[in-house]
Amino acid sequence: MKKLLVLLLTSFLLIFLSACTGYSSTPIEPNENNMIITIKNNADFDFYGLEAKILNHSPSIVNADGSKVEKGQSLRFELLQEDVALDGKEIEVEVGILNDKQDIVQINKKVTLALVNNKEVFFELTGESINNAVLKRVE
Repeated sequence: MKKLLVLLLTSFLLIFLSACTGYSSTPIEPNENNMIITIKNNADFDFYGLEAKILNHSPSIVNADGSKVEKGQSLRFELLQEDVALDGKEIEVEVGILNDKQDIVQINKKVTLALVNNKEVFFELTGESINNAVLKRVE
């Protein structure tokens, strides 16, 4: 019962947070107070969102209507200076994929990232199934 409650709360939080950032008429741009991480979906499997574990934060992004992430769609995480020190420190980021059962499936390989303000970094998600998903940095 407790696990179900946690799952429901997590799902609600994911949907609520995505509604705040998902459909802005003006795209978020990097500036002196933030950093943007953009992940383009080129995977051959269906999924419904992403979660990034960055230091002690775990921002998530999903479509506000709960629909699957379409192939070719880009998801953007905004890291704010007030939440994460954007001081050039290099960290490992673990990314999870939200499946159709609302479970988070972790990608096996972590990515390295330098936390720098006024910067946008680009990644691509590929793979034939959620269990062999690959996240790689693109320039």
